[in-house]
Amino acid sequence: MLPTPSAADPGHAPEPSPTGAPPSLAWTLFTGTATKYTLLIANIAIGVFLMPFTVRHLGTAEYGLWMLVASFTYYFQLLDLGYGSGLVRHIAEADARRDLDGVNRVLSTFVLVYAVLGCLAGVGVVGITFLVIPHFPNLPPADIVRAQQLLGIMGVRIAVGFPMTVFGAVTTARQRFALNNMVALVVSVANAVATVLVLVNGGGLVPLVSATTAVGLASYGAYAWTARRAFPEMRIRRSLFDRTIVRDVTAFSIYLFLIDVAIQIGFNLDNIVVGGVLGTTAVGIYAVALRLADYQRQLCVQFNSLLFPVVVRLGAASQREALRGLLIEGTRIALVLVGGVTVCLIGFGEPLVRTWMGPGFEAAVVPLYVLALTGIVLVGQGPLGNLLLGTGKHRLVAFTALAEALANLALSVVLIRLVGLVGVAIGTAVPILIANLGVLLPVACREAGVKPGALLRQVALPPLIAAMPAAATCAALRMLMPPDHLVGVVAEGALVGVVYLVGLVTIGFDAATRARYRSFLLRLRPQRAGAPKPELRMLNSEL
Repeated sequence: MLPTPSAADPGHAPEPSPTGAPPSLAWTLFTGTATKYTLLIANIAIGVFLMPFTVRHLGTAEYGLWMLVASFTYYFQLLDLGYGSGLVRHIAEADARRDLDGVNRVLSTFVLVYAVLGCLAGVGVVGITFLVIPHFPNLPPADIVRAQQLLGIMGVRIAVGFPMTVFGAVTTARQRFALNNMVALVVSVANAVATVLVLVNGGGLVPLVSATTAVGLASYGAYAWTARRAFPEMRIRRSLFDRTIVRDVTAFSIYLFLIDVAIQIGFNLDNIVVGGVLGTTAVGIYAVALRLADYQRQLCVQFNSLLFPVVVRLGAASQREALRGLLIEGTRIALVLVGGVTVCLIGFGEPLVRTWMGPGFEAAVVPLYVLALTGIVLVGQGPLGNLLLGTGKHRLVAFTALAEALANLALSVVLIRLVGLVGVAIGTAVPILIANLGVLLPVACREAGVKPGALLRQVALPPLIAAMPAAATCAALRMLMPPDHLVGVVAEGALVGVVYLVGLVTIGFDAATRARYRSFLLRLRPQRAGAPKPELRMLNSEL
């Protein structure tokens, strides 16, 4: 499934540095990725502690009910209609022209557009609360009442959140990533603190969701503050509404909307399928596999998420050599990252689930293996998807993603009745493999002027070679020193990661690639004020 460029993606050249020289592409990608990883690592650390803590206090069935209701709310993201990325794009273009009035017209227009969408979301929440929840299979009467309460509380945040989208967009368009990331970090910590306080004081599911929703609502004020910091000239007025802006943004965003639909069907519908067939306890178990597989992807796609605007600029300038270099380097970096994480996740999946979540979650292990292997394709295709979206192939991406998602749904519904949770994971994996390797990979390679076989040899061989000694080390550790607590799992996983990195540097990369990466890393060292930042010359040095 191809991810759409998020509202966190940069849309234009960065602001000049205090020395007057704009940061280079390499420096922007490096610092952007570093700040995103800081936030991600914090979120994972919080999640590793909070998920088992929450399950122990609520119980698996209650936690599963929460995840089931949350799965319904995810679909309201579709009301964004793909406008998020289009909004950033239009703000950035106007800002690059120094058209401050144009930026304010875009912001004012979309505050009103998103306010209408928020009202529609509120109507949708009411409809699901009273028309869908009471008739959902495998929900006893007491759970129906709690589910309705939860959905009503979450619906408030959904409705309010839509018009607040513009504040994050303007901060992103000016590439003030650190501001948004700091707010997101504070919100994550505040949510964790609120969760712990509610649960240790005996609060149940409804008070817990009320507390975290209150934190989320408060965060919108913080994002408005970051927008004002990033764009002091911001003026939002109803009189600045412009219908032509809505039309222009919609022309591009409608295809991103179709991709969003496909993503929601492909992933968030899994919990609804599981809940409808196997019940809320099974949802809680499958959520563990989904969470770990999501961590796998998130650890590896932070670099990918910055590539979309780069591809747009290169494609507009017809720089095919640069596109080819970006495709090769981006895919290689993605596969290198996901290769090491996947070896650890599969090698230590069983003790990780056991020591992290405790007894009763064994059924999550095999689905985790399937989803982790699928994650290799999902992460590896990130640069391919950005290339296709940025070079005008968004229609192909959208309709392929939609077909993949529908096939996912159909297979999952059939296979869950045959092999349980593993069937849902297989139903997710098969369409992803066919769509990405059979359809999108050949087209992306044609756009970049490289043969698929040549691309795969260059990008897949290094992590595959490095994975061999890492997998052998993992097997030896599992036999000789089987971990019996979470700290042991993490420590042995880290050791396997070191073996993977050593193998990558010594036998995975060839001499030319090692030399190029070494040179690039050396240029990232702190320099005197005004010194030029390193350029990503490696993009043009392949093939």
